[in-house]
Amino acid sequence: MSSNLFILNNIFAAERNALTRLFQKMNRTMAAEDLLQMLWLRIQRVGDNPPIHNGRAYLYRLASNLAVDQGRANARIERLQAEARLILYGDESTPDVERAFLAREELERVMAAAERLSEPTRTIFWLNRMKDVPLRDVAVMLGISRTTVEKHIKRAIMLIFTEN
Repeated sequence: MSSNLFILNNIFAAERNALTRLFQKMNRTMAAEDLLQMLWLRIQRVGDNPPIHNGRAYLYRLASNLAVDQGRANARIERLQAEARLILYGDESTPDVERAFLAREELERVMAAAERLSEPTRTIFWLNRMKDVPLRDVAVMLGISRTTVEKHIKRAIMLIFTEN
């Protein structure tokens, strides 16, 4: 075993916990253990020429470069995946005319079915699903328990979406 490799392996073993914390701070997308494994593999490729005078600084520079490299690689992969989704599925933010028409028809069907619900299920459904009032707030407004509100929401969903 070369002297540089021996020094770096010893420092790596001693600094493992500190390196884990460094990776956790620098790279949120990959597990620190995966980065430690990659760092160890990089250490194994270090030769003896030139000799390393400050092994700890060298090791931390390797770790820092690895975290930055992996962050860039992950960002590049995310960009490529986003481009692939755009090519495969089109721009999801602008629905085509047919999709908009179908969505409008479905909304009208749901609204009509919601109007046929009995009280207080209709009011609870309207407040929670249409007005986006949280379940606990609906319960407080109507003076009933949250469990009762949840049961009314379940009943409304079952009636609306099983209706033909």
